[in-house]
Amino acid sequence: MLISMKTSNERTWNWKQADGSTFKVVSNPDKGTIVVYKDDGKIVLEKKNLSPEQVKLIEQHFLNVVTRKKQTYVKNTPKYDPMVA
Repeated sequence: MLISMKTSNERTWNWKQADGSTFKVVSNPDKGTIVVYKDDGKIVLEKKNLSPEQVKLIEQHFLNVVTRKKQTYVKNTPKYDPMVA
């Protein structure tokens, strides 16, 4: 049995993909790691031996970009009108 122990500085979030799948991102500044998993648990990306500052910078940049793209998509997406469809 595999038991995952979450450490105090571990951060986990879900990253929605355009195809409807969701990647799970786990970062830990203390360990210097960032790991991205597919829905099926396979590792898509794994970065090790990062400094805490590098992990925090990558997290901040990633979240800013994803949030900006999501806001742009929502703002530019027309409302559904059943009379037009």
